[in-house]
Amino acid sequence: MSRLGLLLILALARPAGAETRPLSELRALLAGAVASHQTRLVIPPGVYRGGPERGHVHLALRGVSDLEIVADGVTLVCTEPTRALDLNGCRRVILRGLTIDYDPLPFTQGDIVAVDPKAGCVDVKIHAGYPVRADTRIDRATRYRKRDKPFMWDTKAEVRPDGIVRVSSKSAAGFAQVGDLASLGGYQPGAVPHTLSMDDCADCTLQNVTVYASNCMGIIASGGDGGHRWLGCRVVPGPPPPGASEARLLSTNADAMLTQAMKVGVRTEGCQIRDAGDDSWSVQSSDYVILKRDGPTVWLASRAFLFLQTGDRLQAALDGPLATVAERRVVSRQSVELAPEIAEKLRRAGPWGYWHLFDSPQGGSLLKLTLSGEVPWQPGDSVYDLDRRGDGFVFRANTVRSSGRILIKAAGLVENNQIDSPFAISVLPEVPYPAAAGIGEIIIRGNAIRDAHAFNPFPSSSQAGAISVTCDGPGNDLRAAGVYGRVVIEDNQIIGGNGAGIVVSSARSVELSRNRLVDLLQIPPNATGQRWRIDNHAAIWLSACDRVTLVGNELINPGPALSTPLGRGPGVGQVIGAADGLARR
Repeated sequence: MSRLGLLLILALARPAGAETRPLSELRALLAGAVASHQTRLVIPPGVYRGGPERGHVHLALRGVSDLEIVADGVTLVCTEPTRALDLNGCRRVILRGLTIDYDPLPFTQGDIVAVDPKAGCVDVKIHAGYPVRADTRIDRATRYRKRDKPFMWDTKAEVRPDGIVRVSSKSAAGFAQVGDLASLGGYQPGAVPHTLSMDDCADCTLQNVTVYASNCMGIIASGGDGGHRWLGCRVVPGPPPPGASEARLLSTNADAMLTQAMKVGVRTEGCQIRDAGDDSWSVQSSDYVILKRDGPTVWLASRAFLFLQTGDRLQAALDGPLATVAERRVVSRQSVELAPEIAEKLRRAGPWGYWHLFDSPQGGSLLKLTLSGEVPWQPGDSVYDLDRRGDGFVFRANTVRSSGRILIKAAGLVENNQIDSPFAISVLPEVPYPAAAGIGEIIIRGNAIRDAHAFNPFPSSSQAGAISVTCDGPGNDLRAAGVYGRVVIEDNQIIGGNGAGIVVSSARSVELSRNRLVDLLQIPPNATGQRWRIDNHAAIWLSACDRVTLVGNELINPGPALSTPLGRGPGVGQVIGAADGLARR
């Protein structure tokens, strides 16, 4: 599509002729509906514009139940780069049709007009209509990410005269060229992150909700009973801002959609995701490390969050012993006397290490739990919350053209999605060895994945396939079978890409059926997976799996970089169908 055509489509997304109203009017409508216990509120169409209430959140619904909000033709324009809409403790709330945007935008973009590899910097001339701001992240070098683009985690920025932002980054300066496009986004201190957040909610629905911009993530749901539905929603770049002729490069600074630590996973169906700054969609969970034990009482530290609740079950491995949380209390880390060896491990913990645990500016918090049932664990052991990680999620019939991952850390279904140019569909606990990890069943079925791994080479990542189900282990080894119970990968079409089609490790049972791998390895793959000795020249690569069944898979027109149709690392047990379950066409 031509640039003009794209701009026309985006321009048509503006609510033509819509009346602009103060945000206070929308806030009053919502407050009135809640106060009068309405079950349905229809908001008059229009553009509602304004800043946040009390300096933090533009709109908030707290403890609301059984309310349907019809917002067809309604656009919320936020004038500060902080959260747009906050749902907290809500039950059975339905939100339909709302569009959310920001003015000024929480990111910016421009043309690279100078590159100095020796000094390690690039100059970006900000496009007309976009904010001139020293954001510290540079993401794209074209209207889509440039092939073989490296990670750029070393960036600093400063505003220069004449609308120039100088980005200091040796990785950027070694890769970018004059004439490339660049997007820059950064989280601003003091702002509340994310555009639309659902915290501690249950059984809520977002339908046909659109997010055009975000200071961090687009739509996020954390904690609570979950069971939400996100139907027909969009996280996509909005129209050009006033005075601009260039289309937006970004929709969000970070992930488009994320869920974490809820009892029942979200059903995401018929949604569209484009041009997010990080992952496209993810379901997050993590582990807890036991720091102290006194009989049935344990003190736990989190690697990420403290959403565990009374009644939840703890486990350290699939089919391992279970203990139930009978009592729960949050305590400060300073109030707990730890054994000297535990305190020293925490003190010496390095980034991404096993003992690098969540710590707040106030010194961190721990969970003090009284457990019932079998408690076989001691200080230093890791456990996960079996009941609060988003199991049962569904990601179905969505359209994604974004460079991040579909990232999965729970049991559920990924089905019938169209995914263009992602990093990968990645199933990965993302916890350091030997942290606890166990996922009972994951099904990846009927998806079309095109041109995975075209950028961001990542040698230390095990996510080397267009579909990857892996778990990092000790040293350079992937974990033994048993992290995953049953892995089903069937009826997918994987087209092109810069590496292996399917990579699976650490599973008891793997079923690979009727997958079509088309035009793989037409060029040599990048170095993703190198640390783990993954052969990403293989069409399918397996490691540390007890039992694998291959039925009706096809390898169609592979390229000259193919080493073998079926590669095997260490620890692969019985493989059924190795001779005829993957046919070369």
